[in-house]
Amino acid sequence: MKNKLIAFAGIMWMTLAFQAQAQSPEQPHIIVQAEGVEYTLPDQVTLSLTLENVSPHLSKARDNVERRSEQLLRSIRRFQLDDKDIEAGQVRVQPEYQWENNKRIQTGTKVSRSMQFHIRDLSIYPDVLDEIFSAKVDSMAQVIFSHSQAETLQQRSLAKAVKNAKEKAELMARQLGQRVGKAYMIEEAGFSRPAPVARKEVMMMADAAPQAKTDYQPGEVAFRSQVRIVFYLN
Repeated sequence: MKNKLIAFAGIMWMTLAFQAQAQSPEQPHIIVQAEGVEYTLPDQVTLSLTLENVSPHLSKARDNVERRSEQLLRSIRRFQLDDKDIEAGQVRVQPEYQWENNKRIQTGTKVSRSMQFHIRDLSIYPDVLDEIFSAKVDSMAQVIFSHSQAETLQQRSLAKAVKNAKEKAELMARQLGQRVGKAYMIEEAGFSRPAPVARKEVMMMADAAPQAKTDYQPGEVAFRSQVRIVFYLN
């Protein structure tokens, strides 16, 4: 077994080495990686949540979830959101169990419904949040702040990453008395958009919701791009 592991590791190393060689020119060159970041204040937010209820009686659990769902949807529609910005999933039903004396016994039924709201005007965000928590939402799954010009911002971060890579290569080459030539290969190594708000922060928003006209400032969001470039050396 040990010999097989050693052989496998050797094959993997040779494969990676071959791939790296295949991506590199025979002439003198330099390989750099760099990141570009574009920061901006968000102008929209997406809220994902779940309403649920567990009861020994399916009808009671369903009535509870449907009543709160209808209440919440009525409240949210008062903000004149487009239909495309409101997603109300189907009601889901699943049994609830617990173990007693090594036996699984059904104790009730859980009924749940997931919803998602896309808010394109952050000025109404605090009021929307108040309505959501007034409906006694059971789970605030995700809060994602973003920007309506996301594609443009992502492209800007990519351009910055390329610029940073070239500057990095020039700095390194200059220390050796060489100059950077044309690029042999340009590869996008990754990208990321604004991440969901941490669960702890969501709970802080929930605690703040009952306060009158709470203003929530999300701060800047980041659009990131990473590149890997191989430059010729002159």
